[in-house]
Amino acid sequence: MPGSEFLISPMTKKAYAVDSGSGTWDFLMFGNFDIGASFYGNSINASNVQSIQNMKMPGYGFGFGTEYWFSDRIAARLLLQANVFSDGFSNIKDGPFFGDAPITIGPVFKIVGSQNYFLYVPVDVGYAITASSGTVNGSGSIPVNTGGSFYADAGVGVNIRFITLEAKVAWLTNPGQYGGNSLYFPMTFGFDF
Repeated sequence: MPGSEFLISPMTKKAYAVDSGSGTWDFLMFGNFDIGASFYGNSINASNVQSIQNMKMPGYGFGFGTEYWFSDRIAARLLLQANVFSDGFSNIKDGPFFGDAPITIGPVFKIVGSQNYFLYVPVDVGYAITASSGTVNGSGSIPVNTGGSFYADAGVGVNIRFITLEAKVAWLTNPGQYGGNSLYFPMTFGFDF
């Protein structure tokens, strides 16, 4: 568009024209569908007998971050995300549920493709705040127990201009007070600006 060069400075014009390449900054927004999870919550009945309740339903999450490309093939990204696992949306309020909120940094390796359409491998490492709760007689939440865990994920992704799709395996070394799987499998759909 004629005159558009005055709306974006020459230094940032290249960065917003492509999704990858030396000197390019990206802003990422995404949603997660987390499968393969099996976390646990606490349940107390009328006689104060406690039991562990297994939550095998998929988790859901969202996140955002930034990415900087050092060259045409290698970038680094910083992500902040949150995921919640429960046996249904109503249980997020009443419990039990399990959640994690990782902040990560890691490299991105472009395998093949052009600046806007490419296959890549992301590796993210960091720390996650975890939270788990339970129920009393199937309704009413037990107070949330918080903790922390080392977090890492790795996978494969595809960038289709402003859209990204990733399939990853995520690892929590300490999945909360009540325990559960250390691994789950996020499927991510996002936008790359």
